[in-house]
Amino acid sequence: MPPLTPDQINKLKALGIEVNNIDKNHHLSPPSRGNVEQSETEGFCPNFRNSKLEIRHSSNIFPLLSISGLTLLSLSGLILFKNKDQADTTKITNTNTTSPETSVSPTQVPKSIQHYLLTSQQFFTQASQNQSVDALNQSIIAATEAIKEFPNDYRGYYQRGRIYQSILASKPELSNQVIADLSQAQKLQPTNAEITRSLASTYAIKGDAQNTINYLSQTIALEPTKAQNFYDLAKIQQQVGFLTQAVETYDKLLSILSDPSQKTQVQSEKTEIEKIIAQNPRLTETSVKADPNTTNPIPTINLPSSLDSPTIQASAGSGLIVAAPEKLDQIEISNLTGSNSLSGTGTLTSGQKEITLTNSQVTSTSQVYVSIISGGKNQNLQVLSKSDGSFIAGLDSPISENIEFKWWIIN
Repeated sequence: MPPLTPDQINKLKALGIEVNNIDKNHHLSPPSRGNVEQSETEGFCPNFRNSKLEIRHSSNIFPLLSISGLTLLSLSGLILFKNKDQADTTKITNTNTTSPETSVSPTQVPKSIQHYLLTSQQFFTQASQNQSVDALNQSIIAATEAIKEFPNDYRGYYQRGRIYQSILASKPELSNQVIADLSQAQKLQPTNAEITRSLASTYAIKGDAQNTINYLSQTIALEPTKAQNFYDLAKIQQQVGFLTQAVETYDKLLSILSDPSQKTQVQSEKTEIEKIIAQNPRLTETSVKADPNTTNPIPTINLPSSLDSPTIQASAGSGLIVAAPEKLDQIEISNLTGSNSLSGTGTLTSGQKEITLTNSQVTSTSQVYVSIISGGKNQNLQVLSKSDGSFIAGLDSPISENIEFKWWIIN
């Protein structure tokens, strides 16, 4: 390589390159080992055409000058000498690091309560469709995890309570667990009508008519335009003998019904109750004293100390029945049947003259009333006889169609 000219030397000095890196023949000299980064396995090679030399410099990257086929660059404290044939392929690295690189690991996104609820519901649907105990337990576990992770969110308690509620028909011993979960859900979300209706349904399964009426009344207060709530309440009020309250409930139901056939049916039943009340003036006084809103306060059931809820132990053929989600809110008092309630329905089949109904509420002094709901047009259905524990309803002669009728017992 030809020696550097004085002009080139001056340019190098102006750029901050020490003249002691230039020998007396004005050639570039290898830099000192303290300024050279070299491999542990390879020695320093002064042949600039075949290798690169890195010298520390403080300027940013930009081309400095080209000297006899070499390109001189500055990169954040480095001066790189490169062969012009290698300019596009030589890798440039920055060794002027002031702090170690921080390794950032991906952040794990926490699971939302929707994740647990959706998982629980999927397993619950599977359990109700296939009557699978394993799926039912997985549903319980997912709902319990939702409670643990989000203890102030009512939805976890509501979900788990509904799961247990679905098997009360075959596991009645879980009724307190259901009521505990649903009561906690109501405490966290007191304006949710679905929770109060679920509580009413649970008490109905348990056979507690008093609390069923109380929670249905709360449901109506929260959801005053839903006809089903009024109808269920009126039906239960009749069953327990609260006829004046039933009439009031039917009045409210009639005010929100729009279907003419439904209105006709409800009006007909309301009229029959009013006739019974007119014939038994003492009913009004008795019903006021037995007002379900002023007696038997709703019991308080505390949550278990542990949030770990029991899974269900059952084997094939054990009789475990998982009710489908849409059937959970059906309200029918389990211990109020045609054999012990004060109101109910019966059917006199075609060709049959009379029917005997057994009921523990009937005595020889009871007042029993019957009213045709469907069939038997212009027929005179009546109570033919009564005794302790039963009564007989019938016609003067049989007819060729079924007659469905409503009955009431007044003691």
